[in-house]
Amino acid sequence: MKKYLIYRAPKEIDRDLSRHELVGVEYGADIDAVTDAIIRAVTDDLSGNPKYAGCEVFAYAPEPMDESRRTQQYQYRVTGVVSPVSAKENILINYGIIEWEEI
Repeated sequence: MKKYLIYRAPKEIDRDLSRHELVGVEYGADIDAVTDAIIRAVTDDLSGNPKYAGCEVFAYAPEPMDESRRTQQYQYRVTGVVSPVSAKENILINYGIIEWEEI
């Protein structure tokens, strides 16, 4: 069983790590087993933010971090999407996932 910690990044996923906020913890055999739960945690985090009230939110499945942008901290990344009703562009929010081996 593995433990997956989900962090919201205020801007870039590989910058200002001390400002990233823990938004969820999931447990499962591997990343595929917790993908739906991670997506739900990200969409719950976005929809619970009063700043995005009335907006449609969704998230993409976790992806491995690119080697060029990989931090020592995150093994996976998730992109949360906020779709305002009358905006020309969606708002993208980065999330980092830490995978821990559980005993």
